[in-house]
Amino acid sequence: MILSLIRRHLTVYLRDRWAVFFSFLSVFIILALFMVFLRSMVMNWYSDALDQSLAEIMINHWVLSGVLMVATVTVPLGFLGIMVQDRETKAINDFYVAPVNRGHIVISYLLSALIIGVVLGILNLAVGQVYMLLVYGDLLPVWDWLRLLGLIVISTALFSSVFFYVVTLLKTSNSHGTLSTLIGTLIGFLAGIYVVIGGLPSFTQTLLSLLPTMHMASAFRLIYMDNALIQMAEHGMNVEAFSLNMGVRLEFFGLSPGLWALIAMALVWTAVFVALSLMRVRKMKR
Repeated sequence: MILSLIRRHLTVYLRDRWAVFFSFLSVFIILALFMVFLRSMVMNWYSDALDQSLAEIMINHWVLSGVLMVATVTVPLGFLGIMVQDRETKAINDFYVAPVNRGHIVISYLLSALIIGVVLGILNLAVGQVYMLLVYGDLLPVWDWLRLLGLIVISTALFSSVFFYVVTLLKTSNSHGTLSTLIGTLIGFLAGIYVVIGGLPSFTQTLLSLLPTMHMASAFRLIYMDNALIQMAEHGMNVEAFSLNMGVRLEFFGLSPGLWALIAMALVWTAVFVALSLMRVRKMKR
């Protein structure tokens, strides 16, 4: 039954090509802004400390890791518009009156969002790596690919569970569209892409560092930029200061969580929102 529901959800989503496009709209906006504004600005900061080639690889890794994380946010949110449509058109009532456990309904939507998010995330990663290979001759090691694939799964699961719970509170497609527009507008700031976190006031830095979006952005950067950071250290650059300024590493309340700590926090948030979603669905009217 769960597999049948997943197949149905994915078919409905993929049939609407505009929905798929708008799920990636924030990614396209970030890339456009990076090419027009952010690239030259950040390059000017580090062009004196690094040679041109290494500086470009470092900056591209930074933005590609951010884009990879953003896709794990916007794609699940866009996909879960299907559930809002199902509620608005009363199609979900067919599931409620059928001999289907409500937990299975929750799982079907969550797994569908996870599947589509992971597939498009892998495509996003592959496109970024093809670009780096063709332009700079740079390619991530196989181990980093595997770590990034695991992180794509974790991040997509996290934001699928968060937005599933939020979406259960929405009743119309218009409200979902408004939420998607709001998240798509803010995600570049919440992930420290439009404005690097080191350039913000200390209170704002602490506030952003507590958000799951920054946790996942930091985790993707730690993996994606691992080799670039090693090369930067070999050139005598202060990697620790750079990492804190660019949001590769976070610091709040005197703590600087590493990759495994960030993953652990993501798994805790995922478990919390899955539980909340199950409770929410069980309370909804038949």
